[in-house]
Amino acid sequence: MPMYQTRTIASILEPVAQQVSKLIILHEEGEDGNSMPNLEIPVQAVSKAVNNLVRVGRDTISSSQDMKMKSEMPKSLSTIEKASSYLEEASNDLKLDPYSQKGRDKLIEGSRAILQGTTAMLISFDSSQVRKLCRDCKKVLDYLAISEVIETMEDLVQFVKDLSPCLSKVSHDVETRKKDLLNPSQREGLGQHLEQMKTLAPILICSMKIFIQILNQEGKGTEEAVENRNYLAKRMTDEITQVMRLLEESAQTDTSGRMINGVGGISLTDMTFHEIMKKMYGMASGNSELSGEMIQHVLDMAHKIANCFDPATRNQILQACSDVERSDRRNIATALQQLENKINSVVINRIIQDMSDISTPLKQFSDAVLSTEAMARKRDLVDQKGQALKNFSGRLSKTANIVAVANARNTRRSESLVHLSSQVENLTPQLVNAGTIKMTYPENKAADENFENLRKQYAAGVQSIRECCDENIDIKSFLLQTEEHINRSLISCKEGIRTKQSNAIVESTTLAARLSNRLLMALSRESENSEDAGLKMEVNEAADKLKSVIAPFVESSKVMAINISDQNQYSRWQQCANNLQEMVKQVRKLFTDLNMFGLDSERDEARVPILMDTAPPPIPPPPAMDTPAPPRPPLPQETGSTFAPPPPRPPMPDTDDEEGLFTAEPGSNRPIHMAAHGLYQEVKQWDHTDNEIIAAAKKIAYLMAHLSELIRGGKGTKRELIACAKALADASERITELAKELARHCTDKKIRTNLLQVCEKIPTLGTQLRVLSTVKATMMGQNMETEEDQEAMDMLVFNAQKLNQAVKETVRAAEAASIRVRSDAGFKLKWVRKQPWFQ
Repeated sequence: MPMYQTRTIASILEPVAQQVSKLIILHEEGEDGNSMPNLEIPVQAVSKAVNNLVRVGRDTISSSQDMKMKSEMPKSLSTIEKASSYLEEASNDLKLDPYSQKGRDKLIEGSRAILQGTTAMLISFDSSQVRKLCRDCKKVLDYLAISEVIETMEDLVQFVKDLSPCLSKVSHDVETRKKDLLNPSQREGLGQHLEQMKTLAPILICSMKIFIQILNQEGKGTEEAVENRNYLAKRMTDEITQVMRLLEESAQTDTSGRMINGVGGISLTDMTFHEIMKKMYGMASGNSELSGEMIQHVLDMAHKIANCFDPATRNQILQACSDVERSDRRNIATALQQLENKINSVVINRIIQDMSDISTPLKQFSDAVLSTEAMARKRDLVDQKGQALKNFSGRLSKTANIVAVANARNTRRSESLVHLSSQVENLTPQLVNAGTIKMTYPENKAADENFENLRKQYAAGVQSIRECCDENIDIKSFLLQTEEHINRSLISCKEGIRTKQSNAIVESTTLAARLSNRLLMALSRESENSEDAGLKMEVNEAADKLKSVIAPFVESSKVMAINISDQNQYSRWQQCANNLQEMVKQVRKLFTDLNMFGLDSERDEARVPILMDTAPPPIPPPPAMDTPAPPRPPLPQETGSTFAPPPPRPPMPDTDDEEGLFTAEPGSNRPIHMAAHGLYQEVKQWDHTDNEIIAAAKKIAYLMAHLSELIRGGKGTKRELIACAKALADASERITELAKELARHCTDKKIRTNLLQVCEKIPTLGTQLRVLSTVKATMMGQNMETEEDQEAMDMLVFNAQKLNQAVKETVRAAEAASIRVRSDAGFKLKWVRKQPWFQ
């Protein structure tokens, strides 16, 4: 039975699964020796629904041109019809003999086939709709291919008339598909590529227009115009191709994936440096041995990152790699953390250097294009500034790619950053071409519009790269290293004053001001991200104070550069520099005081165990006594002045695990139990008292482990399996409700969005688990070694792993969100780590 990906299919299958569950329970009651009730009325209702479903299916087949669906769907319709016949025969047999074994067998067989056939039919239809949508996308691609041969305005007008309705239909249908998808990342990806399609379409038309005008005038710039047009056509083609890829991915129903330490995961080659390190820290904290494969993979990635830096920095990273290679099992975690810290430090340093000023290269190129210099001088300026822009883009893209590998929090962010950097690097020469055309035809409106379109695209792309890099790096390290760079700039400026070098003063002042503005941006982001009025006020006040010291510092430095020997001016400059230095320090302190580190604080806290969130109560005063207390008698172990050491305290039992389901780590032959065990290890560190999210997560872990025991080797009954799956679905709904309630009260927009995204997957996975468990229940008591049973088991395992992982992520996101809850919300979750017995 394949997995489904849309809300529509889920809304149809869930009630079907509930009805089938009732029939399965009736069957089991008959197996226990009870007489079967009269099933004539419910079976008639099922038959009526089946007949209607089959009729709709056959009408769909007859009206469709999709040959694949025409060959697939009849099989599922036949399965449904056959299942309906089984149920009718079962009803008749059981009506004649309420204890009929033959009737009960037909009942269970028909129940399973109804569910499987309905699922297959719905997925077949869904896949057909996706193929139809992809065919419409292909039509758009065919139109884009024609763009290269259009050379007259009449042809361009016809091109727009033909393309517009086709593109509008694709946009509408993709938007509809996006809303129906259950997978958040697929929805987000489709939305992004769809938005790019809409943005690029008018830009492409403009580039085609300027090409035609230059061609008809037989003027200069034809080659540049052709490159602009072809580039934009390719960009749009790439975006539509990505839409088609995501559409096809949304119709896939397999369960490809594998286990990594009890969690449904992906291969190491598909994980970023950050993801692998996070997994390794989790394994080390849980006393799991790190595999040589994982360590070697980290070292290989570190070597690749090292090769992107200058020799001195490269040697520092390689030295940290050597320390890891020489470490034994006890010290390996420390060595790995030192390696990660070193890489983070050099990457952040690179970001500070390369992204302190992302506007000047573009501004200088634009100014050159729009300058009123003589044409020969203007052409030299455009060539010079164009080359500088290309150099800047190349280094920026390289830095972004380093961040994508070393610091990206997940694969999706890594791929997004790589995609952005590639776009900016490829766009740069086209922007230079557009600038050359604009320089050659300064009065041409189409040339002006074409240049402005690509300039905006470039500026937006560069800004997005910097924002993505800032979101993926450690904020604490960024603030600290930015402060250090500002202090070094102030020292350089002071040295320039001492040696009377005006250029050094100007350069150092400019860098200090730009880095200070980076801190202003960080404050602005936090202010915009927060809905906490008190926090916003403090952040805005700090931003205003920082602004108030930047301008005087810059002004005093300018005056100082002109009058280097003026001692009175030097005193003023020194005071301004001290004010800036102190304010920068205060900004970093503000981030620490207000804990404005987003998800970074959650990651750091996970590495450093916190015993209790609340301080112990004060020791009560001794009781008043009229007479002094008698002397203390000697202890039994006391001999002279030495004491025999007391025996070690044995570990206390984990009272949460009353059934002993998690006393030992399950073997690899019990993958569902392994996934449940991994979830339990994640949440058992927290006391579930006054924390419903932790309580719900623990309940899911227990139910999942119980589910594993029920299906392992056919243990348990059908009724128990169905009840367990229903309880899991209900618990999934409950933890999602709690997470959404917490998100509503969270004042941090990014943390709130993250919580909503991770918890959104849980109810879908819970529902799918219930449907799959229902199918599995129909097979209990039969031959458990068939291919059909193994397929059902594989899908059940895959779904269970995904559910446990989603719950894990939700717990982590909920902990982070709890830090930013409105004080008047009335929604409290106590996050208290359990105190280890040895404390």
